[in-house]
Amino acid sequence: MSVQRDSAKQSDFSVGVRLSLFYIFFFINAGIYMPFWPVWLESRGMDPVDIGLLFAVGRFARVISSPLIAYGADRMGTRRGPLLVLSGSTTVIFLLYILCDSVWQYAAVAAAVGLAWGTVMPLGDSLAIVNTQTRKIDYGRVRLWGSVSFILAAFAGGKMLEFGPESLIFWVLIASFAALFVVCTVLPDTRVEAEPIHMSGVWRLFAHPLFALFMLCSALLQTSHLVVYNYGTLHWRAAGVDDGMIGLLWATGVVAEVILFAVGARFVNRMGPGRLFAIAAVAGVLRWTILAFSTTLPVLFVVQTLHAFTFGAAHLAAMAFIANAIPARLSATAQSLHGSVALSVAAGVSAPFLGYLYEDYGGGAFHAMTVFSLAGGACALILMRRWDGRKIVE
Repeated sequence: MSVQRDSAKQSDFSVGVRLSLFYIFFFINAGIYMPFWPVWLESRGMDPVDIGLLFAVGRFARVISSPLIAYGADRMGTRRGPLLVLSGSTTVIFLLYILCDSVWQYAAVAAAVGLAWGTVMPLGDSLAIVNTQTRKIDYGRVRLWGSVSFILAAFAGGKMLEFGPESLIFWVLIASFAALFVVCTVLPDTRVEAEPIHMSGVWRLFAHPLFALFMLCSALLQTSHLVVYNYGTLHWRAAGVDDGMIGLLWATGVVAEVILFAVGARFVNRMGPGRLFAIAAVAGVLRWTILAFSTTLPVLFVVQTLHAFTFGAAHLAAMAFIANAIPARLSATAQSLHGSVALSVAAGVSAPFLGYLYEDYGGGAFHAMTVFSLAGGACALILMRRWDGRKIVE
């Protein structure tokens, strides 16, 4: 297996900038979608249970498409081509939301968006990781620009809703999808040597006990964010927090995440994936327990800084595990299995139940997220004992 650079003349700095642009525009989209998409859905008549259902449908769609697309990308040895097709398709499909007038029509579009969009981030991460292995590029420092753009987008989105209608959310998202498609045209076409990848090899990876343990650990810790992702903005709005402050709350969490990513390489090297997962679990127990009881602004701002660890440390741990435990030619497949099968199945199964929990108990639904973090921490401790830091498959 070998990695082929897109051009010998492309400097490490140039490649790093183009990868950073991918994260910048991907997370501009996320900075509007994550905090404010539930607000747009609510403005169109969706209740918490409907919102949970739509989230679940999109997640389950990823389970179908993401492994297949990533498997094809690994067989071809390319990442940029699939990213162009997927980002362009998502832009067109997302426009169909404006035509919907029933929850089942929304669900059909959510499924189609999930099919197209679900593999974009895993393929982008895979492209970045391949380049970090052959160039002097720090993944954490490239990725942090996405966090910066999320901060600015979340803040701007809150201000936008203070002075404009909820309908603006939809059109800003369309613009962000289209902008990412343009960015994908200039991504480095770094390729992994195209080798036949037999499904038996993919199955051995999927069924490997350590890979399964890793996916369960990551799934529990990332799924513990579902209540704040799906209902945080609605919960804080109901408590009287204005949209501008809600944008700042989302931005505060990601500012803390940026600081972590800025020192990510040293942090990962010192702690290792297992310890990073354990840190994320402890931070999650604290964060979700406090959010279950308080909507006081000073408390919310302090607790939101824990996002650096509940999300950031868990994400860095997952990327480090895949980089160190998985061969490069299976990296897109591993990313996809992690992103779709682990994270999407867990989120898809949990989301509808959490919708009912939030509808009945409001902020009390955060207690369920504390349980997820505790379970993820237990998996992290087992992973620390069983994985020796070497490749788990050849």
